[in-house]
Order: sequence, then structure tokens, then C-alpha cells
Amino acid sequence: MNLLARGLYRVTVPLGENLRGGRAPCSAVQAFQTTTWRRVIGRGNRNRPRIKMTSHALLFIMVMAAAPTFTPTAGQNAHENEFGCHCMEYWTCITSGGQPYSYCGLSASSVCCFVAFNAKPIGILPVAQRKKSCGRKGTSNRDDGQAEMSEWPWHAAILEQPQDLYVCGASLLDESWILTAAHCVDDYLEKASTLQELLKVRLGEYDVSTTAEPLRHEEFAVSRIVIHPEFDNATLVNDIALLQLVRSARRKPNIDAVCMPKLNDFAEGSPATCFVTGWGRRNEETEHSVVLKEINVPLWSNPACQNALREQFGPAYSLPTTALCAGAEGRDACDGDGGGPLVCEKEGHWYQVGVVSFGIGCGRRNIPGVYTRVQAFEGWIKDTIGVHHHP
Repeated sequence: MNLLARGLYRVTVPLGENLRGGRAPCSAVQAFQTTTWRRVIGRGNRNRPRIKMTSHALLFIMVMAAAPTFTPTAGQNAHENEFGCHCMEYWTCITSGGQPYSYCGLSASSVCCFVAFNAKPIGILPVAQRKKSCGRKGTSNRDDGQAEMSEWPWHAAILEQPQDLYVCGASLLDESWILTAAHCVDDYLEKASTLQELLKVRLGEYDVSTTAEPLRHEEFAVSRIVIHPEFDNATLVNDIALLQLVRSARRKPNIDAVCMPKLNDFAEGSPATCFVTGWGRRNEETEHSVVLKEINVPLWSNPACQNALREQFGPAYSLPTTALCAGAEGRDACDGDGGGPLVCEKEGHWYQVGVVSFGIGCGRRNIPGVYTRVQAFEGWIKDTIGVHHHP
């Protein structure tokens, strides 16, 4: 049975030689500046954000200039960013009785805010209506399964340094945090002391065969790996992990955060429009894609998925409630897509409902792909990354 955790394993190949059997093609190898791919069996001020000089902005500047030095207490450290403060919208900071200190986050109006435990909400200032800033998909004029540049700006690649070996797909969930599958990164936990020199995340990538794209990618070293404490590498239950970046990402046309769904969003078998993206193979016979691909996949109900998987694993198999299924014949994630996002649309925004985990082959009839259900881990994600910025 071809059961694969959809990552990559190492295969050393002379530069210029095509890889057969569905592994990375030469162009992909050269693009990531390496002769190896990794596949896991099982599946300056010039760029400083600007705000318009409205009365609110002037008030903001005066408040920041007059703000006294504030030292956060030890009890506040759990959910603070690398500057020791909470990153939030400016008016949220002010009306919470906080003190804005500097810019932060993906949004130009996000500030680093110190909020004392005994702070009292002000309540007299106008509270601006927050507009959802996550999950904004780029335009698409294709229907051939190939994404457009900056169409899916949250899609990320995890690379192993110094050779830039492709490890897995991932997504930008927050300005400092990346969401991926635990099976992609669990081997790196024991190398925490050298993690920043070992792993990095590439954001804004599209065509890995060229470096002449008009929108350049950016790379960020990884400072920390957080794997779900109940992850089982044998069964791939709770196959989810978070990577913290050493510095915050900034919103650009090709770099943006995906939305995180609430617990009751996108019910099993929902008719929502959903896509899985990645540089993996299109099917079991093709080579890996060098241009980001997109696949429209339907969601399955868990009972239907469990029945389909019992045909493969036997009648005792039980699909965890922390998993979901998606796909159809010829429409599925495949090798090389592991850790990548399954996103669904709601009211013009895209939410990550799944993380590519494993499958049996790719796109086989009546056999869906299995994903980690992101909604099931909402509490764990928020506890790990601290203040959640998406409304």
C-alpha cells in the first residue's frame, strides 16, 4: 500500500540529471540551489510603513512621543513578541489603556503595545471598525491547475540550510509564525541549539526555476519549533507544528497571512470552495512542479472518509476527529505537498482549514487525502503564538 506522509526524502543526484519516479525535476533542484530533495516516507527605513497624517495619526505620534518607559512584568512574557510587548491595532492599544511603542506586524497600523495588568479601558475615543486583513487571495486568470504569481501569498517553503534542501510546504499564519505538519520538522527538535543556522522559511516564492521574478521572495531563519504535544509519528494523529521566525514578516503583494477558522466554520462535507497548493507532484507519475500549483478539492464528511479509508486499512481503522478529508479522482495533494495549506473561501477571505498530512497514492478514485483539521487546534495555536491578530 502506497501510504505517504506527503513530505520529501533525501535523494542525492548529480546536478543536471533529471530525477525519475516523481521526485524533484532538475529545474526545481537548481532553483533551490541544491542537488538534493528531502521526502519523508509515511506522506532601511525606505520600507518603513507609513500612515496618512490625519488627526488620528497626529494623536498617535504625540502619544508615542509622550509615552513613558514601561517595563512589562514577568507574568506578561507568555504572549509577547520579541520586543516584549503585544502587537495589535493602534486603536485597540489606546482603548485598552495601553501605551504604543513602535510599529510591528503585517499591518501598517499595528503597533507594539504595553498593556499593564491594571490598565483600564479608556472608552472615550472612537473605536475604528476593524477590517479583516488576512486571507486576501490574489487574482487568477487560469484554470489549468497552475497558480498565478502572488495568488496564494501565505504559501511558504521550509528549507534546510546551507544547501537549501526543500523540506516541506507551510503557510504564514501570523507575522512571526508558520504553520506546517509535525512530521515535516520533528527530526529537527534535537537540533534546537543550531536551529537558526539549520532551518529557514521562504515566503513569496512562486517559480522555483528562476530568480528573475518581479516579486522577489524573502527568507527568514527559524528560531523555534513547537510540535503539538500529542503528535504521534506512527499514526500521524495531531500532525501539526508551528515555527517561529527570528523576525517579523511584512505584508507585500506576494507575502500575506492566511485566516484561521473558528471551530464551527466549514462543516464536514461543506460545499465551500477549497484549494490545496504546493510544489508537489500533480499525480503519481509526474515530476514535482517548479511553479506553485493549485488544486480545487471537495471536502468529505468524516464518516464517508472513514469508510473509504477502512477499505484500505481494514475495518478497525478510526479516523481521528482532529483530521479532515478532501479530494476527488485526479484532484488531490501529492508527494512534496506535505505541510502545505488547504484553504477554503468565506465572504471573500480564505481560511486554512487543513494541513496536508498523508494519503494513499495521489488522486485515486474514492480515496481522499487526509489533512490535519486546523479548527481542532485553535486553542493550542492561540496559546502558542499569543495574541491572535486576525478578527
